[in-house]
Amino acid sequence: MKKIHFILPLLTLALLGFVVVNSMGCNYEVSINHRGLKYYGVCRGGTIDIIESDELTGTRWSVSAIQISVADQLIFLIRDRRKTHEGSSDIRPLDPYLQSQWKRSIVSYAWVPLDNSQVAFFQTAPHHDIWIGKREGPINLVDSLFPREPIVGGNN
Repeated sequence: MKKIHFILPLLTLALLGFVVVNSMGCNYEVSINHRGLKYYGVCRGGTIDIIESDELTGTRWSVSAIQISVADQLIFLIRDRRKTHEGSSDIRPLDPYLQSQWKRSIVSYAWVPLDNSQVAFFQTAPHHDIWIGKREGPINLVDSLFPREPIVGGNN
């Protein structure tokens, strides 16, 4: 009976250690164009930095987060979110979305490789959405060691 008391905490620590090491294995760049908004992100060593630009107005935001990667889920713990450039129009589609995100310190996406360069990100909160982007590099350590098979033809 006492062995179980020691095994459960050890298994929990081993699982948490695996998630940390796996998440720190990110080494990718991603670019997404979605509904007039551009996103460019770089993830290295478990930290992702993203520039979000509104093509219509020129407004830009910078977001920095810690990436946690578990299976096909990406969880981002937002460390910093700030506007880096004020736009030129009264219509700012990016601003209401990002301002609604100010209260959110955690965002999550599921991801699926579409082909060897494109990836789909699925979001359920604050609303359901699919984002298609171009990715270069592994999302996490497991992705670099055992890449997932693309769902649309693996030789593109």
